[in-house]
Amino acid sequence: MKVLEVSDLSFKRDKRELFKSLNFTLEKGEILSVLGQNGVGKTTLLRCLMGFLKAKGSITYMGKDLKHYSQKELFKLISYVPQSKNSAIGLSVLDMVLLGLNTTFSPSNAHKTLALETLESLEIANLKDKKCNALSGGELQMVLLARAIICKPQIIILDEPESNLDFKNISIILHLLKRLQDSGVSIILNTHFPMHALILKGKTLMLKKDTSYIYGLSDEVLNESNLSFIYEVSLKRCKVLDLDYIGF
Repeated sequence: MKVLEVSDLSFKRDKRELFKSLNFTLEKGEILSVLGQNGVGKTTLLRCLMGFLKAKGSITYMGKDLKHYSQKELFKLISYVPQSKNSAIGLSVLDMVLLGLNTTFSPSNAHKTLALETLESLEIANLKDKKCNALSGGELQMVLLARAIICKPQIIILDEPESNLDFKNISIILHLLKRLQDSGVSIILNTHFPMHALILKGKTLMLKKDTSYIYGLSDEVLNESNLSFIYEVSLKRCKVLDLDYIGF
């Protein structure tokens, strides 16, 4: 089942074209990893997919054009996880996660129990009473992910979910994304780590500063030639203890 279809999508900022004539799809239970150098337009693309920025072309969710969704309808369908550096406010962690339920009334005990269970699934229940503006960048990133998944969305869009995280929390997030995928959730994420795209499988969209792009199955397009072309540096893909490794 196709949950997202992007056709001939283009975006220009200050006379500079960030991407041009992008075409890709997202199926139910599929993961799409977006790769590219800094400044290539990865975050801009996600903001266009959420309707925060207006791009030329077509963005369709569940067969319905994005411009025909109200914000309320869209947020019932999609959870968006921005980069944590822009989201540090003075709410407690528990209250921040409860915001993901979009309740218009005081949260019930059942809501609070669900929020605690969500925090526990990410191994951060110990943070429940801390203020979000007192968290580290990595801790806040985990809290924002908890807020995104508590409402059980059909699609999750994540902007560099591994940023500021240590190895343990990166592992927790990658395993969580695989579990969400197995349950039928569709996922789009920006990442600076080609290896994570390989681990997550699915598809990869690779953006280049000249507006060219590469799109396809992750295991096929994440090869030495494409990676070196996209990042403009010589990269190697090899096996280390039966695992894929990408590096210089």
